[in-house]
Amino acid sequence: GMPAFCRPWQEGGIGFDYRLQMAIADKWIEMLKCSDYDWSMGDVVHTLTNRRYAEACVGYAESHDQALVGDKTIAFWLMDAAMYDSMSVDSQNPAVDRGIALHKMIRLVTLTLGGESYLNFMGNEFGHPEWVDFPRAENAWS
Repeated sequence: GMPAFCRPWQEGGIGFDYRLQMAIADKWIEMLKCSDYDWSMGDVVHTLTNRRYAEACVGYAESHDQALVGDKTIAFWLMDAAMYDSMSVDSQNPAVDRGIALHKMIRLVTLTLGGESYLNFMGNEFGHPEWVDFPRAENAWS
């Protein structure tokens, strides 16, 4: 949508410098809902590189939209409940080790192919475990 937003005003556009590449985050969530053994790297590369010619894009692996509406973050999709008990240095859990490795690879592939810049989701650098919740009465305003 909005194909002229990131074109110079001299060409009839609005003149924004970058466009958010929103399909990337949606693609990762779609893929995380199935086994990673079934992932098609060709499909991933197509989604990450599919953008208009000469239009700079901001790539990101996940966004607040997914975490705010009650969906899971990437880290939670990958490690689920093991995150609560098996994230210490002394703990050995294959699900956590694998989840952290995949989380790093998802961000690396997105960073390298997703656009001319990269947007980091708040908490992403730590593998934010759950959805983001704003302070309200139900969570004791925390």
